[in-house]
Amino acid sequence: MTYRLKAWTGILAFAVALVCVAALTRVPHAYAEQVTIDTGAPVVASACKVCHGQIAEVESDLVDFTHATHMWFACSNCHLSYPHTPAGTDVPAMVECWNCHGLQHGPMGLIAGDTCEKCHGARVERLRPESHVAEWAETPHVDPAENALRTECAMCHDRADCDTCHAERDVEWRSDGLTYDVGDGCLACHGNPDLAKASRGGSESYFVDEDVLDWSAHRDITCVECHVDFNYTGERGATPLWQVNAGLACLACHEGAYGERPAQAELVSAYEASIHGTLIAEGDYTSATCGSCHGGHSIARLDTDAARRELHFASERMCAQCHSAEWATYDDYYHGAPYKRRAGRDTPSCWDCHGSHEALPVSDPNSMMYPVNAVATCGECHRGSGEAFIEHSAGLIHGQSVARDENPLLRWWRSVRGGS
Repeated sequence: MTYRLKAWTGILAFAVALVCVAALTRVPHAYAEQVTIDTGAPVVASACKVCHGQIAEVESDLVDFTHATHMWFACSNCHLSYPHTPAGTDVPAMVECWNCHGLQHGPMGLIAGDTCEKCHGARVERLRPESHVAEWAETPHVDPAENALRTECAMCHDRADCDTCHAERDVEWRSDGLTYDVGDGCLACHGNPDLAKASRGGSESYFVDEDVLDWSAHRDITCVECHVDFNYTGERGATPLWQVNAGLACLACHEGAYGERPAQAELVSAYEASIHGTLIAEGDYTSATCGSCHGGHSIARLDTDAARRELHFASERMCAQCHSAEWATYDDYYHGAPYKRRAGRDTPSCWDCHGSHEALPVSDPNSMMYPVNAVATCGECHRGSGEAFIEHSAGLIHGQSVARDENPLLRWWRSVRGGS
């Protein structure tokens, strides 16, 4: 063996030894580092990757599914809880798939394919639920069908499937249809705090806090009952302006169409006759809708004194966003100033004087603050007050700052103090 060959052999042996030593020194560290997975926590990719370097494919002849196709979505979108149990792996129910598949998301269109064959290669007979027996029509099926009409049934069936059978048996059946009700499925995406969309004004969050919903007055209402533009049929409202449609979606329930809330129907009529409702009807979509004042997901229940107090002091949020000048001048000693300090429930909010749903311009003869009506309005608090009291006092409520500026003594005092 030549000297050069011996040298290369020695170098190679030394290199192999270094690699072996490096590998051996890393083994104890790898085994020493233990990872604890909280099975009660939300299912996130970082927890799954500890075991799943490559997410396993689903072995099923009933569904064509790959994790790779869904790699851009959070694990928790489908796996609502930790899927691995001693009994095996829990497979997400079809309703979790339906949160996206077939969803007509307003102007976005179809999010994912909704045809059966796209995900199910098996014959339809093999996919039929156990409850779908040959004697279905002869069994009591009306109540269970009505209960599941807009959920399980609507995943596979449409109105024609029912009508075909009923027509053969000369059965009359009236129903609102088979529009799928998403329930809280929208939260599969909108429950993500990082869900946002870039716009000209920056990034806008589309996150919906489930805890806020559970606390709100509408905790028992599903998403599509308010968001009519985002239901599973893709039907749009009367106007293409989503902001107005969403803001007026409240009317579907609160105008008493179902005969349940006649008192609220009166509020709707008052709004339609108000300055806000009139402007909307005339095409001025900058005017206030229900949502402009009341908000959306965070509308509070009014079953506690604390909630009613919070509503009373909500003028800045409800009114000042549009009427900023009036809010800025609402600072007199007995009304505005103590109200802004939340001094007590006897301090008047904007709607105590100007009305809420029925708000009208002061120049309107039907306005609560029209001169001939102001005596009765102010008399709610100032009992025994007459026209003279109103004439001398009403102008100071929003005119305190002007009165201070015009007061010669105050002007002199400001000059002595340096002009401020």
